Amino acid sequence: MSDTSLQLCSSLRVGAAMTHSSLRPMDAFDPTEPAILHDLLSDRIITWTADQADDYRRASQARDDGTVAWKAYVFDGWGNVLGG
Repeated sequence: MSDTSLQLCSSLRVGAAMTHSSLRPMDAFDPTEPAILHDLLSDRIITWTADQADDYRRASQARDDGTVAWKAYVFDGWGNVLGG
């Protein structure tokens, strides 16, 4: 599987397009569905296409603070794909 399924949406910034409070908690995230995820480390929205769902399930680590660490990301919330 390719890392190209993850794309930074640099035009969408938390606070500009949506607030953090509008994102859903990571324990409700289904990696098999398209979504947008907020990466806490870069403060950017990542477009998720579900191509890496198996790797996410295998390698992600839920943290005590409700975030999920996966690869170089720390996701702290997710939302539906815009228009979906």
